[in-house]
Formats: sequence, C-alpha cells, structure tokens
Amino acid sequence: MGVKEAKRIMIEHFARTARKFGLSELYGYIYGLLFFEEEPISLGEIAKRTGYSISHVSTALRFLESIGLVTRIKKPGDRKAYYTATKNIQDWRREAYYRKIEEDVREMRESLLKALAELEGDESEEAVKLKKRIETILQKNIIAEKIVKILSEGDDEILKALVECLKTMSQKRA
Repeated sequence: MGVKEAKRIMIEHFARTARKFGLSELYGYIYGLLFFEEEPISLGEIAKRTGYSISHVSTALRFLESIGLVTRIKKPGDRKAYYTATKNIQDWRREAYYRKIEEDVREMRESLLKALAELEGDESEEAVKLKKRIETILQKNIIAEKIVKILSEGDDEILKALVECLKTMSQKRA
C-alpha cells in the first residue's frame, strides 16, 4: 500500500502543478506515470492507465516531448512509439514553474518600461510620483529576474550559498 500511495500522491502533485499553470491535468498525470516507470510505455498503455483518449494523450505527449520532459523511443521491429520521462525532477520544476515565472517577470519588465516611456516628458506631480513608483518596482523586478535565473539554472552550490545568505540575513533582522 505504501509504494502505490506514494506514487499516487506524487502523480496528483504533478497534475496539480500542470493545472496551476493553465495546462490540462493530463500533462501532469502522464509525466507522473512515466516518471515512476522503469521501462518506456506505449501511447495506448498511457491512455489506458490515465483514462484519457488516445488523441488527448498523443497531443499531451507531443507537448511534453517538445519541452523536453518526455522522450519518444522506437523499439526495433515494433511500429509503436514508446515514451519515458526525464527522471530529473529539476527539469520538471524548471519547465513547470520557473519558465512561467521567468515569462511573467519578463512581461512585467516590458510593461514597466512601456509605462515609463509613456510618462517621458510629463513632469506633472502625478507623473513624477508614478515614475518613482514604477522605477522602484522595476528595480525589484530586476532582482526577481536574477533570482529566478539562479533557480532555473539549478546550480546546487549557488542555491546552497543563497539559502545560507538568506538565513544569515533573516537572523540579523530577528
């Protein structure tokens, strides 16, 4: 019961993650299913085990393959395509979380810069206050971009140093 339940918990986690980022939960179910398999699984078997149609599973697999979370494998003498998941959880996290965050942070920077450009030349009191506010947010956004880049690259040494630095700063403030 323990192994089966542990797998179910993780597969549900992957499904929730997919939903959080506007994707069908099917993407998470497929990735979770493949993540725990030792051998590649056929399209038909994935459809059967997830309860989704072959066409839905096929579409999801193409997407997961395009972002590098799933690999398609052909076996000699077999016409079926088989699939396996990347076993590196960091890859999943990078695709599911960090790319969306990077996209949001980049879009925020672009919007802030456009807003500043619109205010250029306007020296009214309201415009000056708004510029100052936008510039403050822009500075925080630059820091956020750097942090997300560090997280997405997944360099363990840098991440450990970052955590230690944050702990030290937190203790100083307490």
